[in-house]
Amino acid sequence: MIKYTLPRGTQDILPDKAIKKEYVLFVLKNVADFFGFNEIQTPVFENTEVFTRSVGEASDIVNKEMYTFLDRGNRSITLRPEGTAGIIRAFVENKLYATADLPYKVYYSYDVFRYERPQAGRYRQLNQFGIESIGTNSLYHDAEVILEMYHSLNELGIRDFYFKINNIGDEGCRSKYKLALKEYFANYLSDLCSDCKIRYEKNPLRILDCKIDSSKDYFKKAPKISDFLSDDSKKYFKNLLDILDEYQVNYEIDDSLVRGLDYYSETVFEVHVKSEEQDYGAIGGGGRYNNLVSDLGGPQLSSIGYSFGIERIILIMETQNLFDGIKNEILAYVMPLENTTSSYAFQVAMYLRFNQISTDIDFSGKSIKSLFKIADRKNAKYIILIGNDEMISNTVTIKNNATKEQVTIPVADLLDFFANDLIKEDNNENHHHDSKCSCHDNGNDNDHECTCDGDECECDENDNHHCSCHNH
Repeated sequence: MIKYTLPRGTQDILPDKAIKKEYVLFVLKNVADFFGFNEIQTPVFENTEVFTRSVGEASDIVNKEMYTFLDRGNRSITLRPEGTAGIIRAFVENKLYATADLPYKVYYSYDVFRYERPQAGRYRQLNQFGIESIGTNSLYHDAEVILEMYHSLNELGIRDFYFKINNIGDEGCRSKYKLALKEYFANYLSDLCSDCKIRYEKNPLRILDCKIDSSKDYFKKAPKISDFLSDDSKKYFKNLLDILDEYQVNYEIDDSLVRGLDYYSETVFEVHVKSEEQDYGAIGGGGRYNNLVSDLGGPQLSSIGYSFGIERIILIMETQNLFDGIKNEILAYVMPLENTTSSYAFQVAMYLRFNQISTDIDFSGKSIKSLFKIADRKNAKYIILIGNDEMISNTVTIKNNATKEQVTIPVADLLDFFANDLIKEDNNENHHHDSKCSCHDNGNDNDHECTCDGDECECDENDNHHCSCHNH
């Protein structure tokens, strides 16, 4: 018998993980909305030139990680390895630089594809969430993007994160820096890995991003970009850091941080998670790109963005127990107790579903004991029991799966029952069982006011005025 398995570097996202993913994306999208970003979607594949032109031929993504193929028209097509290039292509192709308000602020959430070595939290098909602020050269938009990222992590509850940040200068600064790097690494060329020897010729900045050679001693003595920055770049960077200090963002300046994509300039940053027990490395990053819009055929517009790896975030949140209480659950689980009640039970279940009550039902003929276990596994709050008596009287028996209390009501009262249940939940959340009572004598014998806020309270005023409030 043939056994089929997943391709290496992919994963099945089963329901227990899918709800975690949806929760993370819900929080990230919510924060992006608060910051004035709108969702954008682009195709899962692009013409290969979109990525070779933007990401850079010297990058690992282009050299080693892209899924590229010829379609039936003999055109070179690539599954998107990252999000920014396709969004900028869409921005230029739709001439949004002429019709949209700038900066054009968008967020995205979709799968990207990279042929890289799979490891914990890293896959060949991975989900990215990111934002792009297109058409701005203000340091305040740099700060806005970084603070949006910072706020997102706080909203998710992630602990022990910090930013690595650097300024890699404008094109003039980087040209001088590249020459200095080539001169320095020429002395060690024979010792560099095969990839770095290629980077040395195409873009020596990429050498600093090497995962193989970067731990060698002579890397620590390589020239620093900070020594080649213009006065304007230094001032820009200092002012940005002052804003981050004002908002108490935890960061460290990393002179070796260049990021793995060729289109970055000026501000670059990563967010890392490191606890006493484990260093998770980077879970996201981004930076400013001043030439990408023009490189893809548009006007000269500066932009900035970032992306998160969702799988990495989920892994860390699982380790930090941040998904407690987040689970798939339903409000009602319908149990037909006899075969003769299946049709009636089906009608009840569909009635609830059509009225937006999450409901499940089982027609497999399992024992009642088995059905109760299923209801528990589905985290059902209520069990609706339907036997012949309920079918004949057009009623249902509702059992609270936590308290085990049960009541029989007409089907016509079902929606009111669930509506009242939701109101009770809201009241419990709002009141927190904080019992307060306040009585006001307004000066005449028949005008005595009592206001109560809480579970239960009673008030007496000279035995003449008695009032009670009960709020359960």
